[in-house]
Amino acid sequence: MLEIRSLDDSASNYDMWSRRNYIVATVGLAALSGCTGDTGDGGETTEPNREDEDEEDEDEEERPEGVTAEEFESGPVPAMYVSATSLGTEQRNSDELQTKADVNFSEYDEAQENEAHTPGTCCANCADYIPDKNGDEFGACAEVEGYIDGADWCTIYEELPEPDVPEGMAEDELPTAEVPEEYRTASSQGGEERNPDDLFSQEEVNLMESVDVIEEEMAPPGQSCGNCAEFIPDKNGDTWGACAKVEGYIAVEDWCAVWEHVSEEL
Repeated sequence: MLEIRSLDDSASNYDMWSRRNYIVATVGLAALSGCTGDTGDGGETTEPNREDEDEEDEDEEERPEGVTAEEFESGPVPAMYVSATSLGTEQRNSDELQTKADVNFSEYDEAQENEAHTPGTCCANCADYIPDKNGDEFGACAEVEGYIDGADWCTIYEELPEPDVPEGMAEDELPTAEVPEEYRTASSQGGEERNPDDLFSQEEVNLMESVDVIEEEMAPPGQSCGNCAEFIPDKNGDTWGACAKVEGYIAVEDWCAVWEHVSEEL
């Protein structure tokens, strides 16, 4: 029997993301406004301005533990990323990387103000992105130095190619087709074994391309099958993958309501 609870929990990811951003914005506003008090002699005293310290603490929280601001910006990245392969199968070469400044690297909200940005595009659905491999919630890039968040974006964004329909199949058969043997009981990149008899249909989980989902604000930027714990990457060279929770063929640039960040399982 399918566990619909998992679908409901994952579908609330966007609400959790929205609340988190609201709380961060509210706390930030309070910090900027400062606090005043009565000195007792008719005057007012202002507590020391901790804005700079608060910003430093916030930056520290947004980086992996022990990583300096300079390392976060320019590297070096952890060993497992140094020559890793990206979502678009490009191998990273540390000697041929651009700086973040060179490519107008930014967070998604800021990227939307850039004329070169296409709605819904972010690092998580870019061909050059290397998803999290060590559980610190950050990945890397095959073209840009430093640590990379899936919700970021830059001007060299490269769309992931849409996989070809396997020979002998029709496109409308892909959502319900039995996947190749090597995927049927394979483990996902989060370590969950696929059970062919206990899967959601793609319709049940609202499977769509991640660019469309993010553009329509059905999910926050930074989510795609490529960095989902349930995804089973390509095993036979046809550029399709599968899912430990959902039936049929799955593309790396897709997204669905049972999305779970791979970091949570690493």
